[in-house]
Amino acid sequence: MSFVSFVFGHTASVPSAQSPFKIAFYNIRSGKGSQPLKNHAASFAETDNCTDRSKPVNAWGAGAVQRELMSRLGADASVVALGLAEAWNCAKPSAVRQALAWNTATDERNGTALITRYGIKGSPRWLQLDTSRNTNPKDTAWALGAAVCVDKNCRQTIDLYVTHWAGTGPSAQSTYDGQARDTIAMMSSSRGPHVLAGDLNVFEGKSRICNQNPNNTTLPILRSAGYDDAWSRLHPGDEGFTGMTNRARCGQPEGATWKRIDYVWSKGIAATSIERFGVTPPGDAAPSDHYGIVAAFVR
Repeated sequence: MSFVSFVFGHTASVPSAQSPFKIAFYNIRSGKGSQPLKNHAASFAETDNCTDRSKPVNAWGAGAVQRELMSRLGADASVVALGLAEAWNCAKPSAVRQALAWNTATDERNGTALITRYGIKGSPRWLQLDTSRNTNPKDTAWALGAAVCVDKNCRQTIDLYVTHWAGTGPSAQSTYDGQARDTIAMMSSSRGPHVLAGDLNVFEGKSRICNQNPNNTTLPILRSAGYDDAWSRLHPGDEGFTGMTNRARCGQPEGATWKRIDYVWSKGIAATSIERFGVTPPGDAAPSDHYGIVAAFVR
């Protein structure tokens, strides 16, 4: 079962000459950051507070998140969009837009949002994904689509979809499968090249890791629909883990990320590079409990 909010067809306008641009994604954890492991320095507190300097502040309050965003995304003029998950509280979309000094921020639906350097053509389109069989069905999941301007005058656009999937409880795997199919159905409204960036909360593998089981059924749904996983193609043999930082007794070495759950997929256009940001030494305080990802495209 899907809950659709006015998803309309759209034809992307893309450059006729080669024009490089980059798409980023970050589960920003509401700006709280990730606390260090024992015996590592704590540069901010585990708190929602980012404004009251008379009390301990979180990573946003300490400026750690903003510095990472500016140094890795804001300072790179080819980055035209940043998809967000958990964009709440201190790191709400308007605050992230202001920190980057970019043009546009969508609203957020349960933390899913989009920030763009130059703007969006038309209106963003939303799809509520099915969470009816989750442990907490009211903890909603969303996909967002928009025609993102890739130049200052918005002569060219690329259709970008941003999502944060969520499956919990006994039916988690089939819930993820359904969310994948519904996201693909939403993206079928794009009649040209398009990109999907998100925290899919799905990692593949052969064995249980850090008390979590891999999911080997959901991502093949994207592959069979013709979507290209930028990291696996460009970094074969590199695990590319993006979550989770500083989990006790998890990661090698302890505190390192241990699963790849943040992705950039595309159809009709292939990424030329992809890298992570927000990376800190294992065990040290980090701007989020996820690493961000940024992928380059040429069209």
